[in-house]
Amino acid sequence: MHLYKRIDLMNNRNLIFGLNVLAVIAFLGFLWLFGMMAGSFTFSLNETDLAWLLVAILVMITLHEVIHGLFYKIFKPNGKIKFGFKNGLLFVTSPKSLYTKRQFAWIGASPFILITLILMGLFYAGIINPGFFVIIGALHSAGCVGDFYLLWVIVRTPRHYFVCDTQSGMDIYSQS
Repeated sequence: MHLYKRIDLMNNRNLIFGLNVLAVIAFLGFLWLFGMMAGSFTFSLNETDLAWLLVAILVMITLHEVIHGLFYKIFKPNGKIKFGFKNGLLFVTSPKSLYTKRQFAWIGASPFILITLILMGLFYAGIINPGFFVIIGALHSAGCVGDFYLLWVIVRTPRHYFVCDTQSGMDIYSQS
């Protein structure tokens, strides 16, 4: 295998800054999108709502990483999974595990897809109110910007290349 490209999400300050700028823009865009879905752009939070929002954020971040870990295991049952905390971020990795582009795309996209569907189900079932749905949906979606970036890199990578997860990002390999 030959290293084609190395993506370092944890230590590249310029990339981190750019992704944070994109996350703010994405947050505004997802506020609009989820607001359209909810039929409301306004919301108010009292102290109880704010406490529940903070709990929901912590649960959502944890669930997001658990979903990544679950998909790592689905594609590499014998692969090791490691959870960690770095630069203020909770993360999960499957170091030294090699995945096809398609597998890694599923690993990257699955938390956004599944959590968005869960939030939509809770909202349409009347379990969460429109304001909570809009804000939590936008926060989670904006928090997926790093995953979206990795997906973008994968899509632009030649067809039969492989992805190796690393503790700081990913390495992409060609067979030759």
